[in-house]
Amino acid sequence: MGCFCLKRLLVKQPTRRNDGDAAVALLRALDKETAVRFEAKPKSEQEDILIYLSMNWKDLQQDSSVIEALKETSFVTSADGDLHKPKDLFDPGDSLLTSLFSDQPHKFPGKRFVSDRWLGILRNTGLQNMHDPDIVLQCARRIEFLGAESMTENVGADFLNQVSLEIWSLAETLIKTVLENSALLHDHSFCSVFGKIACVPAEKGFPFKTRKRGVTRVLCSYSDAILLKDWPLAWSVAPILSKVPPEYSWGAFLLRSPPPFTMVLEHLQLKTSFSPSCFGTLEEGSFEVLKYLDTHLHTLSSSDVSKLSKLQFILTANWRHMVSPKSLVTHLKINLWPIAEELPLRYLPFVKVLKELGLHDTLSISNAMIFLSRRRRNLLNPNELRVVIELLNFICDEIEQHKLDRSTWESELVVPDNDCRLVHPNMCLYIDPFGSQYVKYIDSSKLRLVHHDVSERMCLAFGIRKISDAVVEELDSVGDLETLEEIGSVSLPAIRLKLLSKSFQVAVSSVVSSFSSITSGFKNPDFPKLERTLDAVAERLQFVKSVYTRFWLLPKSLDVTRASMDSIIPEWEPDSRHRALYYVDRSNTCMLIAEPPSYVSVFDLVAIVVSHVLGSPVPLPIASLFLCPQDSETELVNVLKLSSGEREMDSGTVSPGREILPQDAMQVQLKPLRPFYKGEIVAWQSENGEKLKYGRITEDVRPTTGQAHYRLCLETSPQKTETIISSHVFWFGNFSMACNSTTYVSDSLQLIISLFLKHQT
Repeated sequence: MGCFCLKRLLVKQPTRRNDGDAAVALLRALDKETAVRFEAKPKSEQEDILIYLSMNWKDLQQDSSVIEALKETSFVTSADGDLHKPKDLFDPGDSLLTSLFSDQPHKFPGKRFVSDRWLGILRNTGLQNMHDPDIVLQCARRIEFLGAESMTENVGADFLNQVSLEIWSLAETLIKTVLENSALLHDHSFCSVFGKIACVPAEKGFPFKTRKRGVTRVLCSYSDAILLKDWPLAWSVAPILSKVPPEYSWGAFLLRSPPPFTMVLEHLQLKTSFSPSCFGTLEEGSFEVLKYLDTHLHTLSSSDVSKLSKLQFILTANWRHMVSPKSLVTHLKINLWPIAEELPLRYLPFVKVLKELGLHDTLSISNAMIFLSRRRRNLLNPNELRVVIELLNFICDEIEQHKLDRSTWESELVVPDNDCRLVHPNMCLYIDPFGSQYVKYIDSSKLRLVHHDVSERMCLAFGIRKISDAVVEELDSVGDLETLEEIGSVSLPAIRLKLLSKSFQVAVSSVVSSFSSITSGFKNPDFPKLERTLDAVAERLQFVKSVYTRFWLLPKSLDVTRASMDSIIPEWEPDSRHRALYYVDRSNTCMLIAEPPSYVSVFDLVAIVVSHVLGSPVPLPIASLFLCPQDSETELVNVLKLSSGEREMDSGTVSPGREILPQDAMQVQLKPLRPFYKGEIVAWQSENGEKLKYGRITEDVRPTTGQAHYRLCLETSPQKTETIISSHVFWFGNFSMACNSTTYVSDSLQLIISLFLKHQT
């Protein structure tokens, strides 16, 4: 009552009974006069007015002017003692309002006004309640504030960062109130504001987790939330609504179904791990993502399509893991897991959209190069290394079969080095038979070798340089050579005569012919060439007191000689220089044999030099031919059966039963509930705690629900299968990729590494 002065009313009335009409008339008149405001009147007058108002309300409420005047008058004492207008206070009968603003007593009427009589008066004169859109918005903002505050209070190692149950319950009550009020839902201006306030109860996390572990209570806005039916598209980045509003209000609330592409892309970009029990629902998730892309891909930019093609959201055939469309091939004849896989048949309805995202029809050189390049910066685990070798074999076959020009593939090709990292072929060397004799005397830290699983055939096809071409052995201090005519009882002239002997040359030719047929890289020279070679050896061979050499890496002439003060040969004094028993230069013009220790035969050294000059990668067994009588050499070759020699080649591949290599030990991970798949290479340990060894899974196997661990069949050595408990089986994860996202190393990995190092010592 801006002019509400009932003093005159009370003075002019002789009694307060049956005077309702007069009071109303007087009130109307007084409303137009200037009078003292209610809050400025003495307490006694205020009390008289309130008593009169309460006693005569039945009559007064019939007059709208009285109602309007009361709405603008501060006549209600709040819980803190101040006077307020009814419209500035909340209805104490509304449980949501009292719960949300319990710490703000000034927002509610005081004790006098909480009686049913007074609440009836106040509700008629503007007391606020949840039917007012503005009050609903105030409540929404209050819940948003309280929710954020409760999450801050619960931060800590023993708490999930989630909204308290009390605030969550209040939010549910608010949403129920809003959804039951159709007037609010049809109020576009209200909905557009309400839809941006984070007061809506929702759950964050994978929706089908057992017992909701890992799922947290949150408050969000409708504009940031998704519906449960859309969970495959954005569950990792957006909360899922607990209660869905009517569909006609979605637009006003800014709630979108399906969610916008930016949200879907952000979700797919997250590399989230899932337990095996989730894979059934994840298969459904893959389908939903593809359905979404099938209808939305045409609306995306080329940049967005490129990003999608690299993301892992397709569940593979054996439920192993999620892969990107670029890692799938429609028709694949070889096993390329875990680098690439064949498209599961269930995804054939989506071939069109998958092709736009990078699906390959068949394996080709170009996509084989792509598969290799994706692992370029990674340390390969044994399963990845196996696939890399498969791809390189395929590329090598294609190059040889179609005689492809090097320019079409050379720049993109990568091969594994001896540290299991992919590098360009021109960055590494391979150990050829001739170069193998240098390896022990070279500082390997100064050069990079190709992995031993890369065959010599592939090395030649890919243009990888031999060690014997890249490293040259040269004499150290040529001027210090002291020539000898004989070493012990062996004279140089006698050796020369034997080399020039026709019977000796025929016998050597027989040995060379036999060994060239079983020795890789050794071509059998015709007899005239062999004869000229042996004549040249007879002419150029020299005996010397000692020989010191150095190894140089071409073309930079980098000294790669391994320095060591410890002599590895008894009877030789320690020396930092590399001392040799013999030396042959690259042009075969300088051939030296040094005085050996007493236990080394000079004839063996001569046989090694002759073998080297003839081009044999291994020493030929011809030392005894220098000792036998003239013209008996051929008979001796026959008696010794030298043509039956056979060299065993070690493929160097990872095979069951072998102890794991140090670089592979850094990648093993222990997950007893992880599924394993047929053909997968793993590490295993027996129950008595032996060293970790390689093994191969013989069949697909996965745990059943509720198991702490399970048993699986494992090929523990060639042709031998054992049943091993899963807690003793380790899988090879990609440790370097995991470290790109975090510096954390799991306790299990640290334990495995410590076990490995312990056994190595």
